[in-house]
Amino acid sequence: MRQLNFISVKLSFFLIIGIIIGFYIEPNITLSFITLFILILLLGFTLNKQSRNAFPIFGTIASSVIVMLGIIITVISNPKNNASNYSHQLKNTKNEWSVKIDEVLKTSAFTYNYSVKAKSLNKTEVTGKLLLRISRDSIDKIVKVDDEISFLATAKALDKPLNPHQFNYSDYLKKRGINHYLQTTNNALIQKSNPSKTIFGYAANYRQTLIKKLKKKKFDVEELSVIQALLLGQRNEISEQTYEDYKNAGAVHILAVSGLHIGILLLLLQFVLKPLEFLPKGKTIKLIVIIILLWAFAFIAGLSASIVRAVTMFCFVAYGMHLNRPTNTFNIIALSLFFILLIKPLFLFQVGFQMSYLAVIAIVWIYPKLQQFWYPKHILIRKAWQLVAVSGAAQLGVLPISLFYFHQFPSLFFISNLVVIPFMAIILGTGILVLLLASLNSLPDLLVVSYNFLIDCMNTVIAFVGRQEAFVFKAISFDTGQLVVGYALVIGLVITLSK
Repeated sequence: MRQLNFISVKLSFFLIIGIIIGFYIEPNITLSFITLFILILLLGFTLNKQSRNAFPIFGTIASSVIVMLGIIITVISNPKNNASNYSHQLKNTKNEWSVKIDEVLKTSAFTYNYSVKAKSLNKTEVTGKLLLRISRDSIDKIVKVDDEISFLATAKALDKPLNPHQFNYSDYLKKRGINHYLQTTNNALIQKSNPSKTIFGYAANYRQTLIKKLKKKKFDVEELSVIQALLLGQRNEISEQTYEDYKNAGAVHILAVSGLHIGILLLLLQFVLKPLEFLPKGKTIKLIVIIILLWAFAFIAGLSASIVRAVTMFCFVAYGMHLNRPTNTFNIIALSLFFILLIKPLFLFQVGFQMSYLAVIAIVWIYPKLQQFWYPKHILIRKAWQLVAVSGAAQLGVLPISLFYFHQFPSLFFISNLVVIPFMAIILGTGILVLLLASLNSLPDLLVVSYNFLIDCMNTVIAFVGRQEAFVFKAISFDTGQLVVGYALVIGLVITLSK
């Protein structure tokens, strides 16, 4: 695997090792800084004195520097190591909290859920993130991103899952820097009149404005909920049955704006903006316009963490396409991984981040090998095989980790992907046109009816595949050891078959 020789791959690998050590072992921060300083001195000394025989020593020290860097940024990111974190001032009684809404999370049957940033605790300025649950009983108003509210509540540790095969939501939140939750009612809230604004608040407000405009059109309720998820990253209104259908069909990734959507959007923009290449410095102009439009879409979709990650990654990919060197794709992906983790090390432990990168890496590595394995002459068979190969490569890349987190395997995933993925460019492209026209108050009824029909067809296909319960294997026991063995088998299988 010549890809492993890329400097960016090595940097990312050792940074990931450092982040894992920093997260689970939590070394002393002062000792870590001293160790990093000594290693940098040794690195400089070895660089000046190095010869061909000394180079392995230089490489070992350089790798240790990156590992130590990963440890330090992770320890710094740990809320417990911040002296101003709310956890250092917690009491077992009710406390007076002032928080700022950071993100609107999926609602449950009994509560509205939010990720919030602590502003003050008992009149003392603090920092840190918490989960806020507001009871859904006779609620008068729903708070939104950037709102600042005050209330009395007791911080409690997050609930552990009761079922061993259940998704560990408390662990998921912990890896996002959230260790406690607050519960209150709407009537107990005191809302600040003029809270400070952030770009995330502006993005969330713009998204809500678009949703209100779409709701005034003749979209069916179920179709509109899927449109909101597909284009705006808003899954709150999707019914449990629809979500379960997509999950069982192996197509739940369609319901979250992720790498799939941004990747398809990038290909669409590459095609639509191709005429720019005929201008002086046209390729550079095209790259700049694509990056601006990708971030514009991220803004429209609410600038959630998953969208920002996906756009960041594909901005690097767009640059790789600009260079027009296919062998650089793996290098560019590894480089994007390194810079994202350097800024946000805890992203490494988020399921969406892991699955996005594993799927993209699997496609880049495995898909070309499948193309070499069989290249049909008939164009229709060839296109069908390409879709199966892409879907199969991505699924193979995320299979062990899917079993580890979700303990189920939708064996008919290739059918839903074979039917839906070819039309995703049309669905996404038309959807962006719908959003653009809706924002300008110029959305024609004919386009509304046509797009509603398109989404309805997709829902029907997904529902049919997802309800073949005999082909959905659930409650699969899969622990950390099996996860490691699973990826060892996948990598060994691909290497063996390629030879």
